[in-house]
Amino acid sequence: MFDRWELILDFIKGCLKITIIWVFSTILAIVLDSCGIRAENLLLVYLLGVLISILATGSLTWAFFAAVVFTFTFNYLFTEPKLTFHMDDLNYVISSVIFVAVAAIVATLVVKLQKQMQIANKKTEITAKLNKIGNGFLNLSGYQQIKEYSEASLAELTGKHVTVLLKEDENAAFPDDNGLHVPIRNREKTYGVIIFDCEGWTLNEEEKIYVDTVISQVTLATQREQLSREKEESRIQMERERLKSTLLRSISHDLRTPLTGISGSAGFLYDNLEIMDNENIKSMLKDICTDSEWLSSMVENLLNMTRIQEGRLDMNKKKEVLDDIVSSAVRLVSKRVGDHTLKTSTPNDIILFPVDGRLFIQVLVNLLDNAFRHSGKCTTVTLEVREEEGKLIFSVSDDGVGLPEKKIDQIFDSFFTTAYEKGDKQRGVGLGLTICKAIVEAQGGTIRAYNRSHGGAVFEITMPMEDKKDERTQNSGH
Repeated sequence: MFDRWELILDFIKGCLKITIIWVFSTILAIVLDSCGIRAENLLLVYLLGVLISILATGSLTWAFFAAVVFTFTFNYLFTEPKLTFHMDDLNYVISSVIFVAVAAIVATLVVKLQKQMQIANKKTEITAKLNKIGNGFLNLSGYQQIKEYSEASLAELTGKHVTVLLKEDENAAFPDDNGLHVPIRNREKTYGVIIFDCEGWTLNEEEKIYVDTVISQVTLATQREQLSREKEESRIQMERERLKSTLLRSISHDLRTPLTGISGSAGFLYDNLEIMDNENIKSMLKDICTDSEWLSSMVENLLNMTRIQEGRLDMNKKKEVLDDIVSSAVRLVSKRVGDHTLKTSTPNDIILFPVDGRLFIQVLVNLLDNAFRHSGKCTTVTLEVREEEGKLIFSVSDDGVGLPEKKIDQIFDSFFTTAYEKGDKQRGVGLGLTICKAIVEAQGGTIRAYNRSHGGAVFEITMPMEDKKDERTQNSGH
């Protein structure tokens, strides 16, 4: 029904256009005839009208119709006897036949030229769209972007809702519909499928060109993404192997030194206990305890690092008293102070904040132990806690050699052990700061490292807290 009315409307439009051109052509011919122009030359006016009819309608049929109408009009108005369709002069008959033939030839040529121009314009339009599509695929990264861009491009080109599914997309799921399925594949492999949300519908030639272009671009983009991921996986695997090698070298070196000390001291005590004085015995036992504590700390760090990498680091957050956390950390490092001076500074208020106490104490122990071992000899290490804008700021600072500026960004990387290049290069597998960062961030905090303006390094932790009056009481005797 709709197509029939559309045909009727097109017919009416064609009639109106031919009528308007016929009226103006006839008026012009009458004016020229009144000026004494010969009748044969008036055919040129109507020939011009035929050309205008072709341009106006774009139809060869209407051009033929116009040529016939204009011929009869010329015969009726301008040939003797006038106002009749009879021709006394054979020249007029020949002129009319030639006019129709010329009009037909010209109309055919013009229509063909128009079609060629339309084809050329269409090809230019298609080429522009294909270039635009191709350029868009160049900057895509990841299967999700490839999928979304392909769907948007095909939907814009075909006017249909489109779903693109890629085999490498883990979230891909086929919809329950009866749409048109077009596979995305080349000679070697199938990469996915394009689903047009329609039923009983096929692609026309132009749409096939668009779809084929998108398929080729999706194939190239998917292959590029696969190569990129394979390259990244290879790099990650190489990095893992490097880290494993570094870890094994570090562990073998750092275990050997304390174990040798423990074994040597224990063996010497066993063989010479009866002849040694109490002072030497205590000194050697202290060394054994120090080495044992260091080994225990290293094993704990290794276990926590393994849990962090495997995503199994359990957080048991609850409200802890700030002073208890600080005092526990200080107590655990008290035997490692050596020739350093340890100072603490905490708020006078009793402050509760949500944290996994065991893990956070280990963070403070790692930072304090790191300062003792790397800041230099006879330095002052300060553990300060202050409250700023509803957050707790923990800082472990020293007045030692400081951090090399070029390596501050690497200070929290795994196995990084040369932060204090001018300090004491003592043992350590370089996991302490990495674990500190992981634990702090897992509890919603941040950690950073920088140098003080007057010398020394600072490790600063910012932890969130709930600033409620019922969780804080004044303690003037603190």
